[in-house]
Amino acid sequence: MSEQTANRFADLPARDRESFAKIMRMPHEARALEMMRLPMTASDVIIATFPKAGTTWTQQICHGLRSNGDMSFKEVSWVVPWIERGHMFDIDTTIAQQCTPRVFKTHLEYAHVNKGARYLHIIRDPKDVLVSFYNFISAGLIDAQCVALETVAEVWLLADQLAEGRDVDAGFSPHLYNYWRHLLDWWAARDQAPVLSLAYEHMRQDLAGHVARIANFMGVRADAATLERATQQASFEFMAAHKEQFSDQIPGTPITLQKVVQGRVGAHRGLIGEALEARIDAAWRHYITPVLGFESYDALLASMA
Repeated sequence: MSEQTANRFADLPARDRESFAKIMRMPHEARALEMMRLPMTASDVIIATFPKAGTTWTQQICHGLRSNGDMSFKEVSWVVPWIERGHMFDIDTTIAQQCTPRVFKTHLEYAHVNKGARYLHIIRDPKDVLVSFYNFISAGLIDAQCVALETVAEVWLLADQLAEGRDVDAGFSPHLYNYWRHLLDWWAARDQAPVLSLAYEHMRQDLAGHVARIANFMGVRADAATLERATQQASFEFMAAHKEQFSDQIPGTPITLQKVVQGRVGAHRGLIGEALEARIDAAWRHYITPVLGFESYDALLASMA
């Protein structure tokens, strides 16, 4: 791990709004920019999700399909590497993958991601995303007793980041993901590249059906036994029982970030107050409705059913 990477984790956990915002706005490292230029082929698959929208889940599905259920990996990102951040966990994204097709994950928008591949775009209710992200970073990135959910929402979900600079080479932050911009960018990308957009909620309703759709999109000729095995190994129960293989250990720190916790649809209920829920709904109407025409996330979800 480089000294620059180590410095990113030196002041963790964040204990106030300013330190949390600083973490979110750290610029890309040179290695990240290099990986974002890694050549792709038409057979490569990139899982393109907003954080906490089913990334790890989809990594497990894709790897299970192409490997006939291999579970010998140390952690799933060692076999399905993170393009822009793998180096921060001592993972070399450039090494040959043992199975085909090659599969990667990213939280980048289409504007910044490596071109030439096919893309699995997974969406999830922004309220559930917020709660899942907060629970995730509370494991060591922030002190949850000092940094409230509302603070994370202000900095991470509700800030007017659409107006901010988007030039990666000029220092655009890999952390400052913007849900609204990410959704709009990938929705538009469906007219420019092979993109399969799926919904987290629909995957929960019909996992087997979506595993079959993903296999088809990947170009994997999976027989019934492989589909069944990939589906079973992508169940919440299976992944929770193997949670050590779905947990990020930050090098040089005692911090382990569990990526399989609840996986519930509607996880925000009872945890987000009415005022914050109204603000998120208003942000949807401000950013998404004028472009896509959907008045709410539920309306978009219904259109994808």
